[in-house]
Amino acid sequence: MFGREYASYPEVLLHSFSMMSDNYETKKVKQSKILKFLQEIYIKVFGIPEIGLQTRSLYFRQALSDLNDKKFETILDGGSGIGIYSIFLAKTFPESEILGVDLDKFNIKLSNKIKQDLEISNLNFEYRDLTKEIGVNKCDLIVNIDVLEHISDYETVLKNFYRLLNKGGFLYIHTPQINQKRIFKSLEVWHHEDHAREGFSPNQLIKELRHIGFRIEEQRETFGFFGKLAWEINHMMLSKNFILSGITYPIVYLIASLDLLTSNKRGLGISILARKS
Repeated sequence: MFGREYASYPEVLLHSFSMMSDNYETKKVKQSKILKFLQEIYIKVFGIPEIGLQTRSLYFRQALSDLNDKKFETILDGGSGIGIYSIFLAKTFPESEILGVDLDKFNIKLSNKIKQDLEISNLNFEYRDLTKEIGVNKCDLIVNIDVLEHISDYETVLKNFYRLLNKGGFLYIHTPQINQKRIFKSLEVWHHEDHAREGFSPNQLIKELRHIGFRIEEQRETFGFFGKLAWEINHMMLSKNFILSGITYPIVYLIASLDLLTSNKRGLGISILARKS
């Protein structure tokens, strides 16, 4: 499970949860040393108890498993957030140089502290705007997970990624889809203030990637029935309190894991592995 490295960094997790939704409980509660110790143990065992993150991570890990025989000199995590995927990349590809970039200076500062504490030598974090020129022919793999929906000028970002990649380099994207349908009526109105759009039409996004010059290697519908069910249950629990969420999380995680074993005809998200021709 992803995020075990963050067991000792509650301030990072609180910041991350507050950015996901205003409905998530983020108030600081005075805790005993025993409760803090139990929380650390819990996260070390189960990772960060947020099913959206875990489901995206499962699809991400599966996509990377097809690239394990590749040699990547430089990898970019575009929109690295609190650095979860960057840390995973640094451990998965220890011979590669990993760079995580983000617009949130709080994230960058704490991510660099965590990677220093973990003594990860092939990883750095920097403040950068993906809509600005970020280089040419410098990367072999770019990862962009649930970031495009936050950016108004996403077309420029995709073009920048293409220029930044070496020939034959890979781009992995995960993003929500448009016209999402809910199982539980209480979640029919779901809005993320930081989103520039609800999501993307898979066909339209793939068409734009091909127009830029990418070749689509793989595309998958994510958060199908099981993933959606798990996400909705987890969200409702998180909206009530973190303790209730923690109790139900292991079961919800098992439900979400079933999503990768099914062939989703329509999901809440889409993952795309593309390659620069």
